[in-house]
Amino acid sequence: MDKSLTRYEGSLSSDVRIQLTDLIMAAAVANIGKRPNLKKLCGIAIEMLDNAQRYCAAGNVNFSWTLDGEVVRIRIENVASEVDAQRMLRSVEMVNRMTAEEIAAAFRAQLSNGEFGEKGGAGLGFLDIARKSKSPIEAEILPMGNGHYLCRSAVAAAINRT
Repeated sequence: MDKSLTRYEGSLSSDVRIQLTDLIMAAAVANIGKRPNLKKLCGIAIEMLDNAQRYCAAGNVNFSWTLDGEVVRIRIENVASEVDAQRMLRSVEMVNRMTAEEIAAAFRAQLSNGEFGEKGGAGLGFLDIARKSKSPIEAEILPMGNGHYLCRSAVAAAINRT
């Protein structure tokens, strides 16, 4: 099969995230077979789901995993506070300006510094997504009122043939 779509819209908990991860892996294997970077691609989805769960201020998440030929596109949106939405946008913009070598170095540095933000994040999320996908991350925020923003992020990554 050249195309498939796995989609979830609703409340996101650790249990749901685990079930989504299992579903994504099963759907990917069923549609494209075992590939060397399949776990890495699933890791991108897990990181995006984790970010959405950690920073979701209200409402549901909207997640999709689309296989299209030799590319997987992972997209998520959630509602976040203005502070968290702005931080997401700045993080994505910073990562997208970095080279692969700079991303790898920043990822190693974040792993070794041991500092965590107020919501547990150490700034690794988008660095890890960029490192694994080797692609730019798309992100946008849209004001919703009451200090909340709709956050959308997406990444496309190649599926290795062998």
